[in-house]
Amino acid sequence: MASYRQLDNKKWEVTIDLGRDPATGKRIRKFKSGFKTKKEATAFANSFSVDVANGLNVIDNKILLKDFMESWYNDYKMETLSINTRTNYESRMNTHIIPQLGNIEIGKLNAATVQQFYNNLIKTGNKPNSCKKIMETLSSCLKYAKKLKLINYLPTDIEKVQQDKEKVVVWDDNQLKYFLNQIKGTQLYLPALIISLTGLRIGEMCGLRWDNVDLEEGAIHIREQVIIDKKNHKLIHAKILKTDTAYRSISIPPVLIDILSKHKLEQPQSNEKGFVILDKDNNMANPRNVSMDFTKKVAKYKDTLEDKIEKSKKEITDYKQLPQFSIHGLRHTHATILLLKGENIKVISERLGHKSTQITWDTYSHVLPSMKKQTADLLNSIFDDL
Repeated sequence: MASYRQLDNKKWEVTIDLGRDPATGKRIRKFKSGFKTKKEATAFANSFSVDVANGLNVIDNKILLKDFMESWYNDYKMETLSINTRTNYESRMNTHIIPQLGNIEIGKLNAATVQQFYNNLIKTGNKPNSCKKIMETLSSCLKYAKKLKLINYLPTDIEKVQQDKEKVVVWDDNQLKYFLNQIKGTQLYLPALIISLTGLRIGEMCGLRWDNVDLEEGAIHIREQVIIDKKNHKLIHAKILKTDTAYRSISIPPVLIDILSKHKLEQPQSNEKGFVILDKDNNMANPRNVSMDFTKKVAKYKDTLEDKIEKSKKEITDYKQLPQFSIHGLRHTHATILLLKGENIKVISERLGHKSTQITWDTYSHVLPSMKKQTADLLNSIFDDL
């Protein structure tokens, strides 16, 4: 709303009310004077209102981005993040955002400046995914500024480099069963089996305790994880998960219930914290060590059968060449097998702890051609007598 008054010098002044500052409770007003006529003042007020409606930054805000970002992170964002995610945020802010944009007033930060910042990230050799994460951090901060009405629009809506979708490598069910049979009796077997049959993340699997395993109901409850603090490289048993949707309950098949039941009886009494998976010294398992063990064992199946025979100089019958991936590939394999067997996408998404089914579809879009073929085959089986 605008109000007008004529000054002693016969010039006109306009005052435009922009509401209240949520941080201080004080009213925010835009003043402008020097108009020869009230008509000129009214034209300015109307134009200004159109700018506000169109999302242009019109607030006279002198807060520097670096000061606001520090306040936003310490007072608002930090407590919502896991330990390693905090480290990632701090690195993006201190290495990229603040050095290049920190001394700009947030009210003067525009899309052109942000576009230049993003282009510079790409030019200096940062990977597109890293640039995406940096922009997400900046955008999250500015969304909070907009929520506080310190800015009227988000200058982070810019042109970005199209990312090549990372191809998800998985095993089919026969390859998975072959590998699990090959590692039976080793320390890797149970961790690999759990991830294969539940889709847990490696840290969630290492953090699983018997208190969160219901063998009677056939369910596990994901409430904790084991992570490696990137700052001091210490192993941490954390009760903060990656996202809110990571806290979930998962049904487990009878075959896993039986194996876990036997495993529980065989565990040492010294397992005071009740971890399902222990290392060789009966301590909390280190996700990095489990991952390295997996990678090492999978590498044994990298060669073709012909190359394997050539290297060993003897006849080999029980051997399969396997696609190579990290232990996280077992989680992808779990989801892919369920999709191909016709499981509901929402059930799979909740099982994986994804924020939305869209994330699940985007991650496993490689399955769509096979699913379309299955749909065609299904329709043919129904109507093949026409």
